[in-house]
Amino acid sequence: MGRAAFGGPPATLAGALETRPRNVHLPVRGAGPSTRSKRRHPIQTHDPGFLTLSNLLSLSRIPLGLAFVVVSDPGMMAALVATAGATDVFDGFIARVSGTRSQVGLLLDPLCDKLFVLLALSGFLAAGGLDGVSFLILILRDLYTAGCYLLARLVSIIIPFKPRWPGKIATGLQFLTLLALIFNPRYVPALVLLVGVTSAWAIIDYGTHCLRRKWKSAT
Repeated sequence: MGRAAFGGPPATLAGALETRPRNVHLPVRGAGPSTRSKRRHPIQTHDPGFLTLSNLLSLSRIPLGLAFVVVSDPGMMAALVATAGATDVFDGFIARVSGTRSQVGLLLDPLCDKLFVLLALSGFLAAGGLDGVSFLILILRDLYTAGCYLLARLVSIIIPFKPRWPGKIATGLQFLTLLALIFNPRYVPALVLLVGVTSAWAIIDYGTHCLRRKWKSAT
């Protein structure tokens, strides 16, 4: 009598296969947390449309800029600058976490930043609180990017609108300059200089980034 009758190990290879546990997933070498997906935001699978919350936040900077021109109370002006800065922070964050990022949103975000800053600085220029040279330095990067975009459209070249750190720093310094113009103009010359240097850095960084992308696509 085989040993299997007394509860011992199977006598044949077929018996061993029959008694092997099924649906057991053996560990795979290297399949740990490091190989799992690291996506923390929803994957966008459809066009989110134009009227998303993030796009509306971006567009809100245009009426905020118009309101900045007509108000004269320093506290209200500072509140408008702070609100515009908050919308600049949260529009991109909401677009990422909600999976509603789009090419339109990537264009609206920097465009609305530039419009708000341009409107606010134009108000100070018209009121005599800012000289023409400082005004041009403060909007130098905006003029450059707008000119590059229009030129690229004329020759049918697509320029990616992706925020980069030098540009973000320049925008932050522009907002800080607006606050200095409101509360303490003696800091404005130093901030104008910082904005000018950072704008030059952003222009060089963006230009070299576009050239690298074009070189990689060509090769």
